[in-house]
Amino acid sequence: MIVTPEYNHSFPGTLKNALDRVYAEWNDKAAGLVSYGVDGRVRAVEALRPVLGALQLADVSAQVTLNLRTDFADFGASFTPGEHQGPALATLLDQLVSWSSALARTRGNPS
Repeated sequence: MIVTPEYNHSFPGTLKNALDRVYAEWNDKAAGLVSYGVDGRVRAVEALRPVLGALQLADVSAQVTLNLRTDFADFGASFTPGEHQGPALATLLDQLVSWSSALARTRGNPS
């Protein structure tokens, strides 16, 4: 699971650096994506998807996008997700478990 803010229509450089530093450890694994920000939020995830592909990570299609205006009280002071976030997270986690199980076989793990 990767959680990222959206900065200037993308993900932060520190996340890119962290991903690049452990390239081999990411190979043949699944990734679920959660993003947050003021507007949009999906742009960070969409910018991140090709990077994950280059790292041989299989990102699942479901994602959770959190808006600082609606999912956080007092513009970020406390986390108060909307009711729609529960089902979105459940779908994301279901896909992540399914892909993780399937990819474990490619790494030589039986389950």
